[in-house]
Amino acid sequence: MDLKKYIQDHKSEFDDQKLSKQVDESFESLLKDSLHTPKKGRVVYLKYLSVAASVAILISTSFWMYNIRLESSQRQEIISNLTADSTGKRLEAVYEFDDEFRKEDQQIIDVLINTLLNDNNANVKIATIDALLKFPQNEKIRKNMIKALGQETKPNVQIKLIKALSTLREKRAKEPLEEIIKDETTFDIVKNSATLAMTNLKK
Repeated sequence: MDLKKYIQDHKSEFDDQKLSKQVDESFESLLKDSLHTPKKGRVVYLKYLSVAASVAILISTSFWMYNIRLESSQRQEIISNLTADSTGKRLEAVYEFDDEFRKEDQQIIDVLINTLLNDNNANVKIATIDALLKFPQNEKIRKNMIKALGQETKPNVQIKLIKALSTLREKRAKEPLEEIIKDETTFDIVKNSATLAMTNLKK
């Protein structure tokens, strides 16, 4: 069909107002569809976001609870081994605490202090001093190191305690240091360490 003739025969359909009305209706329909779809999309998006957040919280909580149980299990194992008859187990427990625990655990610290004061093995005591030195601001540890120095008789442990208290700048250690220096049965190497520590603490 000839385009010109078609236009002439359907001239009324090409009226500006009718075209304008048709265009407006079409545009309005498209606009509604356009606005409606994102709204549904946002609802779906928020739904998935909510589910994802819930899953993340669940995983985080489960991981936290797992760590709590693991730490509790490690704590009980360390405490059990610290009081074992085997010197090797006690030494292993001290090293495990030193490696695994970065924060103060008062329950284990109390057992370590008891180890420092009462264990009969020098190597276990020396390892215990190193473990306790991780928490230099702990007043209970400081006081019991001073107490341990006052009653210790093994020279290598005495020297370790003297160096530890000197490093901590613990001036309250002067009294047991003086007793060590005055004691005629004290080994010379221990006396020398005590004398040097006294000099450092007086500065």
